[in-house]
Amino acid sequence: MGSMADSLFEFFHHQMILYFEENFGEDQIQYNMEKIGYRVGFSLVEKATKEEARFKENVEIVKYICKDLWQMLFRKQADNLKTNHTGTFVIQDNRFRFLNRVSQSKQYLDRGPMYSSFTCGVVRGALTNFGMPCTVTSEINVSPTCKFQISIQST
Repeated sequence: MGSMADSLFEFFHHQMILYFEENFGEDQIQYNMEKIGYRVGFSLVEKATKEEARFKENVEIVKYICKDLWQMLFRKQADNLKTNHTGTFVIQDNRFRFLNRVSQSKQYLDRGPMYSSFTCGVVRGALTNFGMPCTVTSEINVSPTCKFQISIQST
């Protein structure tokens, strides 16, 4: 993606948030953005890995998310990956694209989850496609840094 495509992607993301806010209310933004992200993540991984061997370990799969999937979406790798080796992973992006243009005031930090919910859905959809059902939440303490916590569900 070039800078024009990047800008259009960010604009489209922002317009989806505004659409859901205007038509369904603020409480439905995160739900709808996460739902769209899930479908995108599930389909994107299916297409991107159809000719590759499937990963065997959960850590390999999450590393793929941090490197390859993040590169596809944001033209950069995630900045950090941590795990407790019991099914919880934390992906950190220090310059999360959807927060770059959002004010750092408390008012906008409170609205941060609506800007990260699409990506939570993408990660959840991608991991579900890999056979790793999970929950994904985000944490934003200082914009534009965003942490995504992944909790793998026991099967």
